[in-house]
Amino acid sequence: MAEFVVYILYSEKFKKNYTGFTSNLIERFKSHN
Repeated sequence: MAEFVVYILYSEKFKKNYTGFTSNLIERFKSHN
């Protein structure tokens, strides 16, 4: 069974929070930037 992480990321540029879930937090964080 895969492990998922719920995340909240903030964008300074757009002044917006992004929420979601992923099974690979490191790759998701890289793609956000």
